[in-house]
Amino acid sequence: MRSLRAPALLLPLALLMACSGGRNASGNGATAPSDPRFGSASDSLFFRLERTPCLGHCPAYRIHVYASGHATYEGIGQVERLGMHQAMLDRQVLETLLREAETIGFFGLQDSYDRPVTDIPSTRLRMVSGTRDKSILARTGVPPALKAFALKADSLLLPADWRPVPAAR
Repeated sequence: MRSLRAPALLLPLALLMACSGGRNASGNGATAPSDPRFGSASDSLFFRLERTPCLGHCPAYRIHVYASGHATYEGIGQVERLGMHQAMLDRQVLETLLREAETIGFFGLQDSYDRPVTDIPSTRLRMVSGTRDKSILARTGVPPALKAFALKADSLLLPADWRPVPAAR
């Protein structure tokens, strides 16, 4: 009798899970439309912006934006929001980031703008669009257009509705 109890309890649970259906990061059940410009899968990385710390008062954080519009923010130091946060971005934000990147020729820029200088912050950028995947380290000797692009990315991403991610226990 006891051997029949476990399957009898698992059956309703399995049915409940099967009927719940898939949900995207926004929880509305719809999936993001596939657009090869924003990566190969709806949850693939589309854009990354990282500002590294310095010995002074430099804001340090990482932002990852996924093709679905889901984004994560990790505040590391000298920022108002410390720790992990998440947000859902409008498709227009992703389109603006891609358009601005293409305007400055992001995918054709050098991989690194750096010199042997210590204790200054760097900006790390990465964009994935279709088959293109470009990472750039920007610390010294950075072209003005790339600096402006990073500031534009800040202006698009930092005001998002960032929600704290509960710590895993």
